[in-house]
Amino acid sequence: MVYIKLEDDEDKFMSRYPNIPKSMARLLFKAKCRKGKFEIKNVQNRECIVLPIVNDKVLKKLEFFANIRCLRNVCVSDNLRWNDDFMRFAQKQNLNIMDGKWLFKNMMEQVVDYVADMREEPLGMQEVAILCHHLDETIAEKIKDISAKVKVCNILTQNSKQFQKLEEQIYQENGIVLNVSTNYKRAVMKSGLVVNFDFEGKDLEKCVFSKKAFLISLNQNEEIQKKDWLGRNIAFFAVDMPAKYAECQEDFAGFHGSILYESLIYKKTSPRNIKKELMEDDVRILYLLDSNYKVIKNPNLILPKTLDKITI
Repeated sequence: MVYIKLEDDEDKFMSRYPNIPKSMARLLFKAKCRKGKFEIKNVQNRECIVLPIVNDKVLKKLEFFANIRCLRNVCVSDNLRWNDDFMRFAQKQNLNIMDGKWLFKNMMEQVVDYVADMREEPLGMQEVAILCHHLDETIAEKIKDISAKVKVCNILTQNSKQFQKLEEQIYQENGIVLNVSTNYKRAVMKSGLVVNFDFEGKDLEKCVFSKKAFLISLNQNEEIQKKDWLGRNIAFFAVDMPAKYAECQEDFAGFHGSILYESLIYKKTSPRNIKKELMEDDVRILYLLDSNYKVIKNPNLILPKTLDKITI
């Protein structure tokens, strides 16, 4: 994992040269921008590239560096995630930019718990719907976790056959019956909480939702567009950084906390191993974000004092 940060603040750059006049430090900064130079630093034993600006020369040299190092997984600062030129460059280079979705997916059970607690509605009394066309190992694990906690678990899909093995396994292990359906009108209409793993616009439009249902969607661009719907579209979250990574959060200021944490634990392993690591880290959700980036807080949750340091 390589970290890339845009430090376009001249004052921060000049603070690295305390023994020379500011006018000279400013000239050095501008010279770096013109020549496309960037710094490569070691931060917490992690490689961090610091860009002075995003321009053609910087991106050309970064492309050369990325090709030599065969860069693939990268975590970038917030100001780079919102920089169109850099994101187009990243897409062209086939860079896997950490966006928090991997962590969001692996913590879906905790998100469901958070919503239930926030609404003061016992999860064991609720009917939950899961929207999924393409089942994978992580989704299967999340369905097991969620179905064990709720009263009724409905699965809406176009590929019901792929769920047969999972249905049998959940029934044999826990005596729980999954309601797998292809009926868009009935499958979710009584569910107060809907988890969307991979449904897109047209599929969501065909669903009949409860008026006050909460939609938790892995795709931030997908939301319910119905005039009579009074629920919320939950698109992302913020987590409390585990104590063992506290120094990393300070040294990587300007990185979204949840995305930074994702980059620190991201690996190719089984969902159960990831779940075990999350439990050991005792990761807590601080708040949710809807599709308009508005914060949704749980009034029943006592937040840590570090909340004001988290980037939204």
